[in-house]
Amino acid sequence: MVTIRRIDQKNYPKGKQVSYHYTSEKYYKVQMGAQSNGWNISLTEEVFEIPFEKNLEEEIFDSHKEGSEVYVSEHNGEETGIIVIQHMEWNNTLLIHDLYIDKRFKRKGIGSALVAIAQKRAREMGVRMIVLETQTSNYPAIQFYLKEGFQMIGFNLNSYSNEDVKNNEVRLEMGYII
Repeated sequence: MVTIRRIDQKNYPKGKQVSYHYTSEKYYKVQMGAQSNGWNISLTEEVFEIPFEKNLEEEIFDSHKEGSEVYVSEHNGEETGIIVIQHMEWNNTLLIHDLYIDKRFKRKGIGSALVAIAQKRAREMGVRMIVLETQTSNYPAIQFYLKEGFQMIGFNLNSYSNEDVKNNEVRLEMGYII
């Protein structure tokens, strides 16, 4: 049985590192062009020639996440996933900073259970929307968030570098209206 509990930074004086890895065979190609009366924007599902792999190291209690709530899912005492959420008072949203699921426990409902915690907290806080960021290269995550009821609400063509479009790794913002 999976349990979810809130953890606090004071219990992790040396911090809490999370390693995250994903492989994606597909991505969303972003094309944008100016027209005389506006812009033409498209995101089209494409297949990578070689599967895209990404490895990340993340400090869960990083200073830019100050004031966040952190929830850990466990199965038989083993950590299976983690979600970091933060109430953004300036625009009354709940930001999902991080959602990590151990690869051995993917597709077992853990991600959905952690998103449900975020939805519950969002309702308790009275926010208007849950927001998160992913990348057009992270097709599996996008499909998961769509299944959970999130929609694309924006993107940033140069969030990570000036070559994001060329690298097929454009920042994609998704939202879930409460």
